[in-house]
Amino acid sequence: MDISYDKISKLYVLGNTTYTKEEFVAYIESDMLQSALATRSGSFEVDTSNIEEEKATDKEGVNVLLYGVPGAGKSHIVDSKISKCYSERVVFHPDYTYSDFVGQILPRIVDGRLTYVFEPGPFTKMLKRAYADPAHMYYLVIEEINRGNAPAIFGDIFQLLDRNEDGSGKYSISNYDMASVIFGDENHSIMMPTNLSIYATMNTSDQNVFTLDTAFQRRWEMYLVQNNVETASHANENIEGSSISWGVFAKITNDEIIRLSEEVGNSADKRLGAYFARASELSRNKFPEKVLKYLWDDAFKMDHYAYFSDDITTLDSIIEIFNDDVVGVDPLKRILRYNVYAKMLGKTVPEDAV
Repeated sequence: MDISYDKISKLYVLGNTTYTKEEFVAYIESDMLQSALATRSGSFEVDTSNIEEEKATDKEGVNVLLYGVPGAGKSHIVDSKISKCYSERVVFHPDYTYSDFVGQILPRIVDGRLTYVFEPGPFTKMLKRAYADPAHMYYLVIEEINRGNAPAIFGDIFQLLDRNEDGSGKYSISNYDMASVIFGDENHSIMMPTNLSIYATMNTSDQNVFTLDTAFQRRWEMYLVQNNVETASHANENIEGSSISWGVFAKITNDEIIRLSEEVGNSADKRLGAYFARASELSRNKFPEKVLKYLWDDAFKMDHYAYFSDDITTLDSIIEIFNDDVVGVDPLKRILRYNVYAKMLGKTVPEDAV
């Protein structure tokens, strides 16, 4: 019995009957169908693991920029919004250029002769896919958008970011190379199709990166990703060798970062994100390198002893303490200031100890 999938209606077709994804999976796993097909062929087994999970995707194209502290879950939110089969992901960085993003003319050997052809970049490729398949929403994901010179990277396609209410582009541009790739006609004008959405992420704590000017930012829907460390899936898991959980550690540490920011002007956006460290990175050998190094080198570099014990003189000593597995001795107690560690234990701290 033939099974097919109708991409337009997003329905599975079995014989003369159509099913949604959920109905199809339930049906093929039912004893009735298993028995019926086993009678016909002697055996029957269906692998449903590759059936794509349908997502509540955008109805109209959008430009969305998610920003927040590192590890707050920005990329995870993006993944929950897009369909991976219809997406492409790029990462901006200081050396990333318009040519990388839109396309560039490169030498190629064609029929034994050297020629120069336009090689499309991810933006042009996604435009072509969206135009060729209007029944589906396509997604271009830009990670770390402020680590590259975004206005320069977008160049002339910057104008395409202006959208109407239905998600279609307000303005068109002329770009002969792009038009030839997308439409096969270099004179065809280019506009943003309504079925192409762009999602971008930005860490607010990044140093020495490019700023996004107002003209660029206003073309995006900006959303701050709240940093709820206590609701992380591994918030209640203890740091190895300690009785302190990740959720408590991150919350108290972030409170101390904010307090230091008020005193010396350090950035409050250096806070630890809920997923700055994964559950597997709470181990003795990974936690100091992943988390404590960041706190020593960056978050508290203006005043190490606002957070760390006076006995700690170098990052080497922090790592050495964590590697020194002394039974019954909490390594955090040895490296943190008394008042900070006491707060993590939920103890009241005398004012003269702060």
